[in-house]
Amino acid sequence: MALVVPGLSQTGDISALKTALHAAGFSLDPLQVIAPDDSTEGVSRGLIGSELYLHEGGTGGPGLNNSHRSGGGFFRNETLPDRLGDLEIPDSEVDNYVEALERGRSVVAYFAHADTIESIEEIFKTSALANVRRF
Repeated sequence: MALVVPGLSQTGDISALKTALHAAGFSLDPLQVIAPDDSTEGVSRGLIGSELYLHEGGTGGPGLNNSHRSGGGFFRNETLPDRLGDLEIPDSEVDNYVEALERGRSVVAYFAHADTIESIEEIFKTSALANVRRF
């Protein structure tokens, strides 16, 4: 049974956390970080831009000509609440984490197992992460 330990980084610098996890013999692969700038690109920003209306003299548009739009797509595949949900954060708590991201904090999470959850939680707390929980 996998469990998730999330916490909030005030600065986004998780080097101390990575060092502590590595020193304790834990892999860094289950570590996830959602930074404040990872917010989802909105439809209006993606569709109402200079490329859509001004690209190639104003005639460019998705599916209207042979031009290929480079530099990413209109949307990311998942919304911010979906990403937080992937961290097993309950729906009742998602707004709190979204608000923390809007305030410039990063959400840091580690996918642990029942036999390692307490150690991971303690490492998060001693690595200056705030609001450390387990879900």
